Amino acid sequence: MTNMTDRPLLSIVFATYTAERLKDVFDLLESIGRQTYPALETLAVVDRTAESAALAGALERYIKEHRTGNVRVLLNDGATGANASRNRGIEEAKGEIVAVVDDDVVLFPDWAGEMVDSYRLDSSIAGVTGPAFPLWEDRRMSWFPRELYWIWGGTVWEWNEVREIRNVGGMNCSFRREVLLAAGLYDAGIGPKEGFEQAGWFRLGGDEVELSLRIRRKFKEARIIYNPKVRIYHKAYSSRFNWRFIAKKSFRFGYTKHYIKELFQADFSGRPVLGMEYDHLRHMLLRVPVRLLKEFSGKPVLTGRRFLTILFSTFFTGLGYCAYALRLVKKGS
Repeated sequence: MTNMTDRPLLSIVFATYTAERLKDVFDLLESIGRQTYPALETLAVVDRTAESAALAGALERYIKEHRTGNVRVLLNDGATGANASRNRGIEEAKGEIVAVVDDDVVLFPDWAGEMVDSYRLDSSIAGVTGPAFPLWEDRRMSWFPRELYWIWGGTVWEWNEVREIRNVGGMNCSFRREVLLAAGLYDAGIGPKEGFEQAGWFRLGGDEVELSLRIRRKFKEARIIYNPKVRIYHKAYSSRFNWRFIAKKSFRFGYTKHYIKELFQADFSGRPVLGMEYDHLRHMLLRVPVRLLKEFSGKPVLTGRRFLTILFSTFFTGLGYCAYALRLVKKGS
């Protein structure tokens, strides 16, 4: 990997697909405009849908009216889906570093500066990620157990130090552009297409995990780090706050994890590729019940709700994991 310039250009890429998210996209663009790091470009890629032309037009008008900085709106006229759109943006990006975020996040003002500074720590750093905090649409949702923040595109880790990590978080990440191009970009065959609600239960996700591990396979010396100062908020919608959404998200999470294990376990000789997930599962099975028991006497209803939600999600995660394993058995028979 080549050495970076003193003030590298950071390209921020995000995909969007529906006018229902316009307010979210505007909030994201406003947060990009408040960044303290100046060397930025933004590429907003509109996925190919029935409303893509209207959506692109609305974004162009907003950028013109608000005199938003170095922002380009691109139309994805190829394969549909978030990953295909991200790839379109990455191919057009000019920055040495390419950041990829979701269209419903809000960046902390020092996000870009911290992202760029992370690469100065070590020339072997190929990717950077950081924490995502749920931004609850309704404060009544905030009781949700932190151990399951991943359901809302949040992070469950409470690390306060920079550390190496297996993969980036897809809603808040960046890579060296040269590394992305050499590794082959995102796999357009997996990941979201036209929103979570439209995708089936057996739709594979984990696109950021697959890409991170493919980069590590291609570049043996490559490191991916977590920087707790690379912070974002990720919006959590009340319309999704229901048991069906939690069940489907958990099922697909487990289903995808077995897929990742199938693809990359051979690269992790002597240790499990899903080590992070196993550690988190042990935490939920051994430590969380003890904590909840201590909290039960003071807040029995709230604690009981959290406990049942964790059990519910864990059950469907396991069900999804077993479903993919069964698929492999049928495939091999």
